Amino acid sequence: MTRIIALTILCTASLAAGVVVASPSLASAFRSHPLRVHHPRWLWQYSVSGPAPGSANPEAETYPSTTRPAKHHHHAAAQAAPTPAATTPAATGDPAPPTEPTPTEPTPTKPAKPHRPPELPRFTLRSVDAPCFTAPSAPGGWPFAPTTAVHPIRGSFDEPRSPVHIGVDVEAPKDRAPVYAMQSGTVRHVTADHFDVHATHGRAGTYLQYWHVNLASGIKAGTVVRRRQKLGTLKAGMKHVHISEYVPGCGLVDPARPSGLLADPYNTEWPAVGPLSAYAAGSRAFVPLSLSQAPADLTDPAHPVDLDALSGTVDLRASVTDTPKVRMQHDPQLPLAPAAIRAYLTPAANTRRHLTMRLVFDGSKLLPTGAGLWRYWAFGTYRQNGCYFTADGSCGMQMVWHVGGPHGFDTRSVPNGSYRYCVEALTIAGVDARRCTPVTIKN
Repeated sequence: MTRIIALTILCTASLAAGVVVASPSLASAFRSHPLRVHHPRWLWQYSVSGPAPGSANPEAETYPSTTRPAKHHHHAAAQAAPTPAATTPAATGDPAPPTEPTPTEPTPTKPAKPHRPPELPRFTLRSVDAPCFTAPSAPGGWPFAPTTAVHPIRGSFDEPRSPVHIGVDVEAPKDRAPVYAMQSGTVRHVTADHFDVHATHGRAGTYLQYWHVNLASGIKAGTVVRRRQKLGTLKAGMKHVHISEYVPGCGLVDPARPSGLLADPYNTEWPAVGPLSAYAAGSRAFVPLSLSQAPADLTDPAHPVDLDALSGTVDLRASVTDTPKVRMQHDPQLPLAPAAIRAYLTPAANTRRHLTMRLVFDGSKLLPTGAGLWRYWAFGTYRQNGCYFTADGSCGMQMVWHVGGPHGFDTRSVPNGSYRYCVEALTIAGVDARRCTPVTIKN
């Protein structure tokens, strides 16, 4: 390759001087490399064209910043173009300037993103328990005339009784009012207090249970009844019919759920969430309650704790109820139970994200009726309905929940600091409301 370059320079110089040189060695050299010769562009520019146009240094070259890849054949190394920045024509005799070493800078480390608590998940009846809150009912209506109209609810599912209410009480338009079959079915399990009607249509094994009804003549176990057929009349003084509903796979469910026969389209009110309070989480915080006694006549055995100085495990409490828009006509309307409750700790400045999350109450099924019940209901829970039966009777209802969980909230699960503790509830119609309270953890 060096030989070819020298001969090329000689020819160029001869042509410039008007001398024609005919050399057999030159011809043979070109014949020996007919198509493989790749002359660098800088050589022709320097030898024939002179320096690059506009270059301040007549010996400088202008090239793209990227280096051209070498050809992959047997003499590629000999033919590779030199790096333009290091190219200096040999005719000048000047040494190439020393190359300054490039300082090695450490690669900057990206700062770790601060941890962001997860966003609140959706809170709906379906998200709590889709199979039981949305369990379908066979076609039907209400137990009083008109059977297509909404009637006031006197008592709700899962509210305080002796100890838990297993159904829904529907207020009667009058004492000893006629009671009608809510859906077609077969009468079974007749007792002095109640009887069942197993649905003809819908899921097998589903049935409704009627309480406080004197059966009409001819209605007995095994009788097949039609929807809206008269079953009997209310017992004197009761002024309501109790309806329980059983669904296989769920057990007793709320007949007032959105897919139930006692669903109330006017039930659009928000649930009422009361103030948050804290107590030492010990044996005195989770005690059996006398649900028929008003808390004003009793003393809470638990020790209160300041919300600005929470430490260790604390029992957090809040009242949650639902007062319907369709009020009772003949007696005072008492609050009803909510359908679901959840509670969570959030950052102080962002209550749409949560640090802890707990489902406090799932009203799609019946609450436990044993000792576990007192892990849900706290001191202050009671129900009195004496005014429904006597003129001087007392009426009142409140539901206070252990919203910190059945064993309390462990404040050591998060760092010390300021937060908000939120209690969120749903009505049986799926209406949502919450209350967030500032708290400070100091362990």
